[in-house]
Amino acid sequence: MKKPILIILLLLIFVISGISFLLVKSSRDVISSFGEMDNKLSKSSVFVDRENDSLLNAIKDENLLIKARKVDSLITSFKEYLASVKQEMLGVKDPKNYELMDQPNNMFFAESGLSEKGKEFIAKTDQLRENLIVLVESPKLKTKITNTLSTEEVRDRDGRRRKWLEFNFKDFPVIANITRLTQMQSDVIAIESDIYRNYIIE
Repeated sequence: MKKPILIILLLLIFVISGISFLLVKSSRDVISSFGEMDNKLSKSSVFVDRENDSLLNAIKDENLLIKARKVDSLITSFKEYLASVKQEMLGVKDPKNYELMDQPNNMFFAESGLSEKGKEFIAKTDQLRENLIVLVESPKLKTKITNTLSTEEVRDRDGRRRKWLEFNFKDFPVIANITRLTQMQSDVIAIESDIYRNYIIE
């Protein structure tokens, strides 16, 4: 009787080991996918940034050009802020070694709720949104800015209301949070492009 039991136990160990290996491999694949996405977003943003420089130079109306330069200053400052947040999250990790970035980074959160960094992050995002809205006349563009930079509560898949920062950043791996911040950089660059195009046709 002991031999069949031993065989069954060994088989169970092999099965569990195999499942564990697949889970680890799957996790690494997901982490690497985030890293690749972050890299693609960064490269795309560089291209749109250059295009925005050309659009800025194409604005001929003096009053609109003053507004455009203000937009440029606001968005450049916000992009630099996001870059500093990413660097703080990354710490001393190799930015190209995505598999080392699988641990959560909750620097935006504290036991009592939001950390000071979390409050600052929301304040900076809100401030950019409000500052950009007053620089455009188009209702459609105002709505796009409001929606893109919204920090209002969101609904998850189950229809539950969640705080925006918690929904997007809490308990996610470092690389996922960094990719989300890169996406935000890409989003504001796209908004900048829309504002300049709007100025050109006014």
